[in-house]
This record gives sequence, structure tokens and C-alpha cells, in this order.
Amino acid sequence: MEIDYDRLREDLKNETLGAFFGGGFGGALIESFDIDNASDDELISIAQQMHIDLNKYIENDYSR
Repeated sequence: MEIDYDRLREDLKNETLGAFFGGGFGGALIESFDIDNASDDELISIAQQMHIDLNKYIENDYSR
């Protein structure tokens, strides 16, 4: 199982920036900077904390 980490990172950033701009939650802006620098494992942890369905980010390899 391979995760599309680039897409996950972008969606997490969009989610946190939406919380910042939409609701004025300042901590979300800081969290978006953390997402920029997060490792793959940290991205999964952040997504799980935000209750994001990681199944949406599984890359299908139909070449096998």
C-alpha cells in the first residue's frame, strides 16, 4: 500500500488554512507550517488526529 503523500500534504494544508482564514483560528496557521516540514509518518499522524480517511490517498498500482 502506497500513500500519495504529496496530495495528502496539500489537502492537510488546505484544511488548516481554511480553519485559519474561515474561522480565525491562529493555531491552524502554525500547523500548516508544521505540515510543510512533516515527514511521511508525521503526515499520517496529523491526518489521523484530524480524522482524515487515509483510504482516499492510497495509490493504486494496476501494472502488476
